[in-house]
Amino acid sequence: MSNRLALSHLKLAVAAATLSLATAAQAVELDKSAVTYMTPDQFKWRDPTMQAATNQTILVGDPNRTGGIYVYINSFKPGRFGNPHYHPNDRYITVIEGAAWTGTGSVVDPAHATRIPKGTFRIDHANKVHWDGTKEESGAYLIAGIGPATNIEVPKTNAAWSGGDPSALTILTPDKIQWQDNGNNKTVNLAGDPTKEGMYVQMLTWKKGNGSRPHYHPNDRFFLVLDGTWWVGTGTKWDPANLTIPMKAGTFVTHHAKGVHWDGANGPNQDADTTIIVFGMGPATNIPAPGAN
Repeated sequence: MSNRLALSHLKLAVAAATLSLATAAQAVELDKSAVTYMTPDQFKWRDPTMQAATNQTILVGDPNRTGGIYVYINSFKPGRFGNPHYHPNDRYITVIEGAAWTGTGSVVDPAHATRIPKGTFRIDHANKVHWDGTKEESGAYLIAGIGPATNIEVPKTNAAWSGGDPSALTILTPDKIQWQDNGNNKTVNLAGDPTKEGMYVQMLTWKKGNGSRPHYHPNDRFFLVLDGTWWVGTGTKWDPANLTIPMKAGTFVTHHAKGVHWDGANGPNQDADTTIIVFGMGPATNIPAPGAN
């Protein structure tokens, strides 16, 4: 057989295997009372043309309503800075695309802004004045908190820069995030405590080939896949190779309270780790599902 013909057969085999995998994945149906999800192409943006200098898509909740978790994405074109402002409650922000610049106090001075690249986690502390924007890069924020997330502007001053307010923001660039290695996964608690009442934010990296067994939680949990492919299944039958749906990077997932599910980086042909971020109200107790097999 010629090299060209052999290569042709190999390409056909790979294409057939890919189609088979896609068909199998599409055949799996998750229990919607346990897990629902939205892929990035299903997000409803305020400006569907994506031409606006700032744009927004709300993934869950209502940022204008008092009480309850909200999660949304703000995206920014290059070359824009907002006015100084504050919010009545803490906001938890992850840079998921590009890079943004941020500062504190009522003087907006891009020359004294701090660059926060993709992967950075930040807390906008309640009632503390800050401002942010973009320079030559675009950027996108994943923002979560307890409503309302009212943006309260303060008078912008033209005074000379005299320093900001270090208490206004907490910024953890990727190299400052301290992971705990648990063997089959790594975790980091970024805000709150998942074992206690109140809102928490946690990142989790499943190492390839590892995942959870069927279980449930007492409260809703909201996820965004940050990197890799996260495989999710529902019900008490544990079969990662055949009963999971691949959640690609950018997918938003809800695990509904008391819905039995399982997940990880152990789907068909998984060859890399996957990292997710989760928001919820504690306690986030992991309760093994009765009758799981």
